[in-house]
Amino acid sequence: MKIDLKQNHRRILDILRRKGPLPRIDLVELTSLQPGTLTRLSQDLIEMGLLEDVDFDAVPGVTSLSKRKTRLLRLDGRSLFTLGIVCTVDRTVMALSSLAGEVVAHLALDADMSDPFDVARAAGEKVDTLLETAGATRQQLVAAGVSVPINFHRSPERTFVPGRWTHWRGAAVREVFAEGLGLRTWIINDAHAAALAESYFGAGSTLESFNLVYLGYGIGGGNIIERRLYAGSFGNAAALGSYFPHGARRPSGQDLLDYAADRGLRVDSLFDLPEDLSRHIDLGPWIDWTCDQLHPVLELVKVMFDGEAIVIGGLLPPEVLQRLAERLEARTPAHMRETRYLASSLSRQEFHLAAASIPQFEITHPYAYKGQVVKGA
Repeated sequence: MKIDLKQNHRRILDILRRKGPLPRIDLVELTSLQPGTLTRLSQDLIEMGLLEDVDFDAVPGVTSLSKRKTRLLRLDGRSLFTLGIVCTVDRTVMALSSLAGEVVAHLALDADMSDPFDVARAAGEKVDTLLETAGATRQQLVAAGVSVPINFHRSPERTFVPGRWTHWRGAAVREVFAEGLGLRTWIINDAHAAALAESYFGAGSTLESFNLVYLGYGIGGGNIIERRLYAGSFGNAAALGSYFPHGARRPSGQDLLDYAADRGLRVDSLFDLPEDLSRHIDLGPWIDWTCDQLHPVLELVKVMFDGEAIVIGGLLPPEVLQRLAERLEARTPAHMRETRYLASSLSRQEFHLAAASIPQFEITHPYAYKGQVVKGA
């Protein structure tokens, strides 16, 4: 199903995503649209399956600017879905997610991750299986997003790819996946995709501007500025891995795996690290060393961006992310604490949301609108 939203449609969706269910009269106030225009646009969104109209008492904890109980508009989490394909160093997973951020079905792909053509082929063959598992149809599938541990650059010579993934360099990967899936498709760096997921469904969902530190097998980052992804002039903003030399020890998930192995806990994947990792090994020295590496860089990020928070996220166990955030916060001088350190609120099991958030941004975010802005439309 192809959806073509105008600027004000997107503004309405973005406000409801940030603030939750609202009466129409509150949306009139927040958008500065005329009541009749707001009613017409919201009806468009209801008919498309993007919004639903619900009774005030059906949603707990809602307050209205008007102080009156009236019907509410909220995101429809049942009618439309986005497809996300996440490629990590050791696994590829595809998932179906609702506009409200619920993963309704997912499965692992048996594909050669070093070859985008093989991944696209394998994913295309499993789309109908995924839809059947979720009880959904092709008509409910809006678009797809693909996240990969690749720093894309407009110049192919500067596109960084993991050593085993050389077939991705120079390939028209967006077109490859669009053809394989039969869907509009966007593909971006995994850390940028994770920043979108944090903005929509995680620790950044109530924030206007924040930076993400993404600890996967390597280290990356993403910037959300005024509710939009800032990828930089050349597409590689917040590529923190460039700061830490390859071939040397660097703050990363791979370093945590090596640290755990040296202490007798040998696992093959970050996903195999236990949730209660501190009960198996002493994390203290690793937390201290990692913060020693990150703190000077992130304090500079604070000065440069002046965001509300720096979110520590990625594929590590939640307690590790929490301890990193707490230790970084404790090291911060009092005059620099307006920008907080926060741990991601998305679990490793929800890492599929990163890729599924990409088409949500492209299709529904006001900043991503490329058409002409027309008053009242």
